[in-house]
Amino acid sequence: MSQIMNPPPVSAGEVPFTGKEGKISTTITAKPTRGRQTLRFLRHFGEMVIAMLLGMGVFALVNDAILIPMGFAYLSARFSPEAYALAMAVSMSVPMVAWMRIRKHAWRLSMEMAAAMIVPIVLLIAVCSIAHLPSTVLLTGTHILSTL
Repeated sequence: MSQIMNPPPVSAGEVPFTGKEGKISTTITAKPTRGRQTLRFLRHFGEMVIAMLLGMGVFALVNDAILIPMGFAYLSARFSPEAYALAMAVSMSVPMVAWMRIRKHAWRLSMEMAAAMIVPIVLLIAVCSIAHLPSTVLLTGTHILSTL
């Protein structure tokens, strides 16, 4: 005669799973401490800053050594700060999203992070283009907005 096993009730914080034997057991996940959450945030922030710096460095090398000499003068900060700022934002976002995907973050979170960098810069470009701010604040504002 086979016994019908009723699974134990699952309370808040418990996740049921079936083990190798086919029995249902529970695991209680502990909430990380405030210090661990802070360290995790600081590590993630540092990783994102390093990825953005690498993207800016690669963009500066490619832009100065290849693109501008080939005739893409509009990517120069002197001639077109708007195009330069947007290209810089994209060049910072690409390695950041790549690193987030390597670290197994969801696409949605990666795209939110990229949008959080690019959208404020597009808005700053729009404000500068309708003459509410001079274009001289564009590059400084880009760097400030991309790290917020």
